[in-house]
Amino acid sequence: PTDEWYLVAGRMVPPTEAYDGQELEENGLGQVRRFLTDWENLQDEMVEYAGDFVGYTSLTLVTAALFADTLRETAVSFTDQTAIPTTIIPIDNIALGGTITVAGLLMAKDVIAQLQDIECGDLIVLPHVMFDHPDRIALDDIGPQQVANELNSPIALADTMGDVWDALIGANSLIFQPKKEDLILLDVI
Repeated sequence: PTDEWYLVAGRMVPPTEAYDGQELEENGLGQVRRFLTDWENLQDEMVEYAGDFVGYTSLTLVTAALFADTLRETAVSFTDQTAIPTTIIPIDNIALGGTITVAGLLMAKDVIAQLQDIECGDLIVLPHVMFDHPDRIALDDIGPQQVANELNSPIALADTMGDVWDALIGANSLIFQPKKEDLILLDVI
């Protein structure tokens, strides 16, 4: 079964060996396992890091409802190790309905609408999978640059906590700075 079923059932995601050599990440198979394995490996790198962070003093990690608890558990440990306050914001999928709870089907308009009136961190991190469609746009044809513009906040794309870590140390190339001249006011929900 896909990782989604384990999360829905409230069960532990199995170790990598349980996937019996199958290619991970096809249609949700192994995405959570990959995230957790990456997190386990990243912690050693974090302990050994002696450099500075690039200036972000707080983070907001955005996800869909299904993955929020897993991400929240990881974020607590991430904050403990970095001293960077990290909050998790699960986004309700208004466009496709409340039963759609996976990040790959989130709409940018839903993200914008649900974040625009709340206090977010210095950097907002969105699921990279949300923009895994042609031309790096979400299903509603909005790209991460437009989200950054609408929220007037830097946006990073991440698949793993390693990508979040890379944003903190200046090594994530998928960071979009807001540009007021490109602002197109959306009629958000």
